[in-house]
Amino acid sequence: MTAGTADLTRAPRSSSGAEGLSYTPAAMADHEPLFSKSARAMRFSAIRRMAALIERPGIISFAPGQPSPETFPVAAFRDIVNDIVDRESAAAFQYVLTRGVAALVEAVRHYAAAKGIAATADQTLITDGSQQGLDLVSRVLVDPGDVVLVELPSYIGAISAFRAAQARMVGVRLTEEGIDTEDLRRRHAEGRAAGRAVKFLYVVPSFQNPSGISHSVENRRQLMQAARELDLLVVEDDPYGDLYFEAAPRPTLKSIDSDGRVVYLSSFSKILAPGLRTAFLMGPEDILAKIEIAKQSANLCGSSLDQRIILACLTRGLIEEQKARIRPYYKAKCDALLQGLQAEGIPGLTWTKPAGGMFVWVTLPEGMDADKLLPVAVEEGVAYVAGASFFVDGTGADTLRLNFSKEDADRLREGARRLGRTIRAGHPRG
Repeated sequence: MTAGTADLTRAPRSSSGAEGLSYTPAAMADHEPLFSKSARAMRFSAIRRMAALIERPGIISFAPGQPSPETFPVAAFRDIVNDIVDRESAAAFQYVLTRGVAALVEAVRHYAAAKGIAATADQTLITDGSQQGLDLVSRVLVDPGDVVLVELPSYIGAISAFRAAQARMVGVRLTEEGIDTEDLRRRHAEGRAAGRAVKFLYVVPSFQNPSGISHSVENRRQLMQAARELDLLVVEDDPYGDLYFEAAPRPTLKSIDSDGRVVYLSSFSKILAPGLRTAFLMGPEDILAKIEIAKQSANLCGSSLDQRIILACLTRGLIEEQKARIRPYYKAKCDALLQGLQAEGIPGLTWTKPAGGMFVWVTLPEGMDADKLLPVAVEEGVAYVAGASFFVDGTGADTLRLNFSKEDADRLREGARRLGRTIRAGHPRG
């Protein structure tokens, strides 16, 4: 045996007579020099890092951004899967085109058309969840050092995708009405003045993760006008747009895009179930063509079965039924959390009042740090996500995100009480 190789030796027979192999590894190698620059920049999601913590017995968790399993139409899924297997047999489990099952691409086009979005088949691509769409957009559009403009705060998954592409992320102020278009112009000008390519603006205009803020109709028009003036591409992420509590949805940016500068991503995860990893991406044909090639290097095709399930949900009208069912369900949960926060009456504590989606954004009394407060919260039996991770400029230490979709109304109110005790313990003057 040569020096430095592993030693594979036979292990003693077990009492049952079975024979195994034991592995004696060589000294642990340092693989750090092998990592790419993008790998060295990667960070674990603040939410995923908390997984073990938030699953502890007795914890009321506002942390995970997951829909309630009570909304999943399991019986309908069972019927659909049985029907697919009966009709298509082995074909339901075969490879499909990188763009997606052709019938699903057509169905998605009609689904988007109902939102005022016009897209051809060549402008539409099925992805394995919206996160894959963000990764593909980053790989196709971003070179190391390019500027990507994001909201302050912004979605952690998008930040991770842009960081992996080695983008230089620049934050743009977010107000209760939406993106601050004057700040957008300033940040764009600063990037250009520094000699950097400003590739696109990433926004979640409807019931944003993490803030719950939804851009007003007027703000959406102003944003698109600014994008035209700056000749700026806009990446619109719309996973929550159908979860509105008000009478009617606000128009997507893509639906008011008159010159083909919006790349639109959406998903069925929050409407149906996140285990069905089927989403879609729409945009200019030349960008979509490159994204299709990029997708082939990640996975040649998505899940044929998942896509056929989504197709059946669209053609049977199940998705529209789900929307009508879950909107009042989530509104009641949101109301319970807001009532609980209001009842605490803590001076200096503020929060957003979302008109849809799954999140409430809390700003702590002056001088408090949400990350440092988290161990106190856990002792009180409540968990949240500290807000600093959602900011790309180092701010946000006094903020936190609460998700109201997971817990029931009584636990949401109790969670608000526990959060109130936590804040008083960390800030006695409150």
